[in-house]
Amino acid sequence: MQMTAPIVQLIDRVVIRMARLHLEKRIEGTSLPAKTSALPAESDFFGAEVGPPWSMDFSGSHDFSCDSPMQGVAPECRRIHGKFYRCGEHWRKRPVVIMLHGWNGENCYRFLFPLLAQLCRRSGISLLSFQLPCHGRRRASFGPGNDYISPDLSAMVMSTRQAIADAQALIGWLKQEGCGPIGIWGISLGAWLAGLLACNDDRLSFAVLMTPIVRMGCAIEELEFCAPIRRSLAGGEVPFRGLDLTGHRLLLDRQNLLLVEGRHDLFAPRPLVEELWEAWGRPPIERFHHGHISMMFSLQAMVRVLRFVRDRALKNN
Repeated sequence: MQMTAPIVQLIDRVVIRMARLHLEKRIEGTSLPAKTSALPAESDFFGAEVGPPWSMDFSGSHDFSCDSPMQGVAPECRRIHGKFYRCGEHWRKRPVVIMLHGWNGENCYRFLFPLLAQLCRRSGISLLSFQLPCHGRRRASFGPGNDYISPDLSAMVMSTRQAIADAQALIGWLKQEGCGPIGIWGISLGAWLAGLLACNDDRLSFAVLMTPIVRMGCAIEELEFCAPIRRSLAGGEVPFRGLDLTGHRLLLDRQNLLLVEGRHDLFAPRPLVEELWEAWGRPPIERFHHGHISMMFSLQAMVRVLRFVRDRALKNN
């Protein structure tokens, strides 16, 4: 049964309301965030070369951990925790897709990604996923590392920088092991990060941006659940202008990038995704009658993305 626009938007509104209450609780009694003038420049995100981890510590069939290239905003962020679903004995000769989850998307990491990994491995593709800073085992009990999106925008920018560096380090390790081609598939916040990587790391062969946050600054200025952050800014500038996806150019061929749009998405509005589609030369795009949250439960969407991943991975192999 196909869900209607009012239903999928109601789901988005409920989640947005819950997110606002969560941030309202966190901001109670806290001081204003650090001054934006002290934040890293855009060049700091991609200027320095990030090498692979010195060692990858595997435990069990899939779990791994390694040191992050950056310290992060809390001690818990200093180590990367992830899962690598290797495709058979000859995984070093196989394509790999790196999955990036969304904000507070631990359930995607725990439940959805293992299912997608099974389907990818049937097509001869390995899947690697890792917890973004301030998520899962990398979430601090309190303070700046307690949440990725928070009134402390300095911590948020630093976590963004670390997430990108973590992905680049893991790409380097996969390359060092002989894997390839390597692609990236991000969801929501993860799609924003995946888009930045697709524009700044030439080692990627294909990318999928599912319900991407096109302009993080715009999201902070307009989304209801970011109202506590806007109040904490007290009229200050949102420090994400240089990280709008529309301001970056793809390094890979646009036919090797897939955009996935929710026609009724209240987190990643359709006009912004369409603007990105135009700015990047109209790459392949799939448009579904879904909201931001309901897209995660769309079998049709997942099947189409998996088909794209399989075709591009094997084509570039």
